[in-house]
Amino acid sequence: MNELYIGAFLLTLLALASVLWPMRRRALVDSAATEAREEENVQLYREHHRELERSLAEGGIDQEQYQRLELELKRNLLADQAAIGQRRYQNKGRPLLLVTAALLVVGALWWYLERGSAADVELTRLQQQVAMDNFAAMQAGQQPDIEPTRALIQAIEARLKSRPDNTRYWYMLGRYASQVGDYQRAETGFRKVYEQSPNDPGAASELAQAIFLGNGNRINDEVSFLVDRALEGDSQDTTALGLAGIRAFEARNFRDAERYWLRAVESTPEGAPGRQALMAGVARARSEQGADGAPAPVSDSASWQIPLTVSLAEGLEAPAGATLFVFARQYNAGPMPLAVYRGPVPQFPESIILDETMAMTTKDRLMQEGQIELVARISSSGQAMPQPGDLQGSLGPLDMGALPEQITVKISERL
Repeated sequence: MNELYIGAFLLTLLALASVLWPMRRRALVDSAATEAREEENVQLYREHHRELERSLAEGGIDQEQYQRLELELKRNLLADQAAIGQRRYQNKGRPLLLVTAALLVVGALWWYLERGSAADVELTRLQQQVAMDNFAAMQAGQQPDIEPTRALIQAIEARLKSRPDNTRYWYMLGRYASQVGDYQRAETGFRKVYEQSPNDPGAASELAQAIFLGNGNRINDEVSFLVDRALEGDSQDTTALGLAGIRAFEARNFRDAERYWLRAVESTPEGAPGRQALMAGVARARSEQGADGAPAPVSDSASWQIPLTVSLAEGLEAPAGATLFVFARQYNAGPMPLAVYRGPVPQFPESIILDETMAMTTKDRLMQEGQIELVARISSSGQAMPQPGDLQGSLGPLDMGALPEQITVKISERL
């Protein structure tokens, strides 16, 4: 920002010098010329007057002619002096013009710096710098430095002192404060956004999430109200759907938790942050339904079913309290599962049926065509994402249109 001010100041000085110096030089030249012209007129008047007196004394003209010619000579001198006086008056006005021009330029610069968009330009520069630094850190496999983001937050707060009604600045404050884990500031920013624009998409859900995180990942009455308000405005608001699923799960309403999280998965692109967590939540909700005595996930009305057996290779042993994940995914189409089973590690071999009720999407007849891969994983951490030390096995490709009668997935490797 200092470089911007210095550059603007130097350019202003250069512009003033390029205008004022020629004008000042012209004024000096005109002033000298005016004084010389005035001196010359006086000398000419005196010479002509002496000639008139000499003509009168020699009898070349009479008294009446002398008086008439002398009067005409005085009139000419007065006319020349009046013209010179007018020029001198004009020259005296030039300094005022120069000062006015200088004040106008300086005043315009001050007004721009004080009231213009210089601060917005600086905020944009800081945002771009933070984005580039974070991207470079991620490419290098490093944790991004949060200090530049904190500096950006301070710049946003400084700007808000003169622009307290600017919703965009409050949103920026909430967004960047959330990134550094400062949920109190994030709540302040998103609350201002909600107060000023309560019906804007995401206004209620962003505030709900900031309060939830700042409250130790607990749902309170305000969060619940904001979640309902957000879903009334946009039934596909993924932030609100995620929080609604958490609320239902905490109330042991596992079917609703599954339903909310499935809708959130549908609205979240593959590879987007949070999608894996949502899918793991769906699997957990389905597992809890079975643990509570709910009907098994196998459904006679499912459009497809995959009966399979999971076995454990000799020499491998599942850790106590580990979790078994079994999922189907499209072959050579990325890691995202199409259907997931989650449950406690059984006595192997174990028979499991994957069907459409376990799908990570509600699209009809999802897996009727194409090739799939079956994966079984024993997770000691209970997380859906693979971790070092997990046990895993896979089988594929399998043609969904011609599945073998007996399918066995052997867990035979340690990650």
